[in-house]
Amino acid sequence: MKKTPIIIGEDSPFLTTETRQSRWAIPYNFECLNARIDNLLTRNRDCIKGKRILDIGSHMGTFAYSALQLGAEFVQGIDTEEKTIERGQELFRQLEVDESRYNFKVADAFDALENLEEGSFDTVLCLGTLYYMVEPYRLLNLMQKVAKEVVLLDTFTAAYAAIQGKEAPEVYKSINEENLKLPMLLTALTQPEKKDYILPHSFPHKDKSLSLITLPTTSLLEIWFQSLGMQFNQIDWSEYQTRPCTYHDLLTPEQKKASHWADVYTSGVRISYLLHQRDAGLSEQ
Repeated sequence: MKKTPIIIGEDSPFLTTETRQSRWAIPYNFECLNARIDNLLTRNRDCIKGKRILDIGSHMGTFAYSALQLGAEFVQGIDTEEKTIERGQELFRQLEVDESRYNFKVADAFDALENLEEGSFDTVLCLGTLYYMVEPYRLLNLMQKVAKEVVLLDTFTAAYAAIQGKEAPEVYKSINEENLKLPMLLTALTQPEKKDYILPHSFPHKDKSLSLITLPTTSLLEIWFQSLGMQFNQIDWSEYQTRPCTYHDLLTPEQKKASHWADVYTSGVRISYLLHQRDAGLSEQ
């Protein structure tokens, strides 16, 4: 597997205070985090260096901080969870980041984007947020409006609906490779209360709260990109692959526990894109 440059060290407070290091899909541990920073940000440094960046679902600012380390001019982070925004502000102060180079605020993504002018930021980051939105196409449309140049997107696909939750071994039988090729959107239930944040949109059911995740197939995502007039390049994760893997290999708790973080990308359960405005001059894939 590729040797990854280090942006977030093992002793960084972004890791020592992180509560998501041991989760199976996209753990925020030393190896996975630096590999994602490398493949999503460092390899696309021309979209980061000297740019004004909006980080949607910024959590405690790990990717915002990494963008600044890679030469971003300014980063604006938004998140609905007040306590994670406060954690990010404290970490940035602790690391003595120049306060003129960043800002964090608690805000709903739709409200924030609707109140921004067209082309307000050079680059928009949406890394692990789209599937929490009940209207993902609307979010893409608003990001396209706000981004002067580029949107960097990293998200789960409809294949995640087959493997998430304890019911995965039963649910996946209704989902197969053929229907995952169709341009469709799957909506699945999830618990709104995560380890250190709560999803903003939830509803009561049988004395507990539930929320939704919305999961487009790859073909639907690409139809959306085309309809918005955006050129798209799928980001390649093959250098991080440790084995051949499909979503069938990630069904049971035992399989998930034994998996490598890159399996979610290898299997197509997660996917990443670099989206350019039409006048960026890149050819569409």
